[in-house]
Amino acid sequence: MSITPSFRIEHTGPLPFIDYLPPAQESSFFIRLFLRGAEMDRTLGDPHVAREVIEKIVPLQGPLIAPRQVHGDRLIRGVRKFSLPSRPEGDGVLIENSGIEASLRFADCYPVILASQEPSKWIALLHSGYRGVLNNIAGNTCKALFADSDRSPLSTFAWIGPGIGRRHYSRRRDDQWTEKGLSLFAPENTDDLGDEVFFDLGAQIRDQLVSSGIPPSNIRPVPLCTFERNDLFYSYRRGDFENRLFLMAFIKR
Repeated sequence: MSITPSFRIEHTGPLPFIDYLPPAQESSFFIRLFLRGAEMDRTLGDPHVAREVIEKIVPLQGPLIAPRQVHGDRLIRGVRKFSLPSRPEGDGVLIENSGIEASLRFADCYPVILASQEPSKWIALLHSGYRGVLNNIAGNTCKALFADSDRSPLSTFAWIGPGIGRRHYSRRRDDQWTEKGLSLFAPENTDDLGDEVFFDLGAQIRDQLVSSGIPPSNIRPVPLCTFERNDLFYSYRRGDFENRLFLMAFIKR
């Protein structure tokens, strides 16, 4: 079954955002990435403050899960014991019920969102930067989700990005993490220029999702580079060391 997700950018006002839009029949999901703007600027990446700011336009749905991101592949279950003020280490959040909110933060790393109505409603938010790609958080999450239930990759839709693009994400050739990347990335997703290597994180994430069984037509990249579009996005590589884009999702009641 082919399903086509989309997205919509609203870049005016103090709280600009990207809405990740499931197919029309999947209307029970709220998935929104809050972008650079006057309100997000003052949160300094703090999820407590970010949620207070967002409450002006998005009423609270329940406790917020906001893990301490460590560039790993741990998926946090969407249950109250993991919600604020608790901040367990993790780079993914899975919610399967209404009445609880999931969130992650970004500044060049890629948001990866998975969702489906089958066999029941669920949303998984993932934080996948360079080390997240090496750890295959996208593929490992899919493996876990599709192995333990009736969930199917064929009825799952996904979004990738925005994140730092291929032209701007490079690493020194003599770095051990660069060598590891060259051994794990598909050759077509790298450019080895001798002293430095450029990596296409978004393309590698897409390959990981396709390898997990999600049809390419079910995957929607957001083709915007956080480094190039510093007017819209925070970019660590352009000096945004504290501020973060804020991704939030919940299942509507």
